[in-house]
Amino acid sequence: MDFQVDKLLDRIGRKILAALQANARTPISRIGEMVGLSAPAVAERVKKLEETGIIKGYHARIDPAALGRSVSAFIHLTTEARNYPAVTALAVEMIQISSCHHISGEASFILHVRVDDVSDLEAVVARLSPFGQTRTAIVLSTPVDKTAMLPLT
Repeated sequence: MDFQVDKLLDRIGRKILAALQANARTPISRIGEMVGLSAPAVAERVKKLEETGIIKGYHARIDPAALGRSVSAFIHLTTEARNYPAVTALAVEMIQISSCHHISGEASFILHVRVDDVSDLEAVVARLSPFGQTRTAIVLSTPVDKTAMLPLT
């Protein structure tokens, strides 16, 4: 980590990041009150956090079930290295695939999929099957979901 990034990630920088993670719409003045800085000082810190790429963007967190995508599954795909670019391209193309991870171990990839129903899941598996062996696990429930919050301590 370079000096500038290390400096931005001091105690105050981490508090600013925590406030923005909790609610990116929190006014800069309110964040300033929380961390003990003026609004202009916080605005400058946030600008630097954005410029260095520590803050990648601001997003609305949408409930997939509200859009009809109530089935969540993880698909393990075991494939040959020559297929990696094609698998990655397909993952980018398919809106049903929310994340694609190249992993170590028995499988080559693990893909998180959000679909409307099991027949849609079957169609996703069918698109991936030509690349190799798939193993699918349907999510029954998600008692803990920290995907939107990165631990900052």
